[in-house]
Amino acid sequence: MLLRKHTLSSQARQHFRIARDPFTDEMETDADVFVSDDIRYVRAAMRQTARHGGMLAVVAESGGGKSTLVQDLQEWINTSREPITLITPYVLGMGRADRKSRPLLADDIIRSIFRALAPTMAVPQNAERRAAAIHQLLAESARIGRRHALVIEEAHDLATPTLKHLKRFYELQDGFRKLLAIMLIGQTELEGRLSEHDASVREVVQRCEIVHLPPLDNHVEAYLRHKLARVDLSFDALFEPDAADEIRSRLRTATTEGRGAQRQVVTVSLCHPLAINNLVSAALNEAVKIGATKVNKDLIAAAARASA
Repeated sequence: MLLRKHTLSSQARQHFRIARDPFTDEMETDADVFVSDDIRYVRAAMRQTARHGGMLAVVAESGGGKSTLVQDLQEWINTSREPITLITPYVLGMGRADRKSRPLLADDIIRSIFRALAPTMAVPQNAERRAAAIHQLLAESARIGRRHALVIEEAHDLATPTLKHLKRFYELQDGFRKLLAIMLIGQTELEGRLSEHDASVREVVQRCEIVHLPPLDNHVEAYLRHKLARVDLSFDALFEPDAADEIRSRLRTATTEGRGAQRQVVTVSLCHPLAINNLVSAALNEAVKIGATKVNKDLIAAAARASA
């Protein structure tokens, strides 16, 4: 079940004395990021890749917190003054199948490196000279102690030729020193694109570690406590004890996998941050309509039915 976007109504904010919406545009510092053991591991993997090199794919469902961790990575670099430059190609309009979009190309990545390292430098028109120029830029930057990480969001939409080219970017070196770490951030389709059974991208797959951002099934209450505490609110003041279990239950769906004798029903969790935010906001809006002082499981259920 995918929930449409909900924001707290002005009536709900007044009723529950919520001065600042804890679920919409709430990320202002790294302290706003909820960190479970799973999230802590993915965050550490991203930081280590940016600092020491490598190729990493971060995979999660839509609304699973991928972009938040990219922002968190940049915030960590800024606040800790790490000598790391993030290179982030623009992915607006990027796609593989949509007629109105076009795939991100290797040349787009090259131009992103120019923007990050030498924004005033004229980009050579000749392809070979462009490639030589970025190699030189990266090497000169590395020699003064900087590291570089290419971060591509929406990477599940990368065209196969671009995925294949990533090996060439990864192999840019100055002596034994790798010059460019690579992080691919994408939805679950990205893992399929990086299948070891696909010979066309085998050389990339062999070099790429895949980490997953799992749903927050066992951390729903802790997540909400964190979000509310960041805006000086108490979970216990707004929710009944049965609310968290109902959120977890409502954000699960059954799907059928396999065929014939191998066919089985599998329960899939959609307890990702965005889905929880939308369901809770809808429930708080429902609560104010009946004058409830707290959200209980019945209000969660009503919000889920209304939002489906």
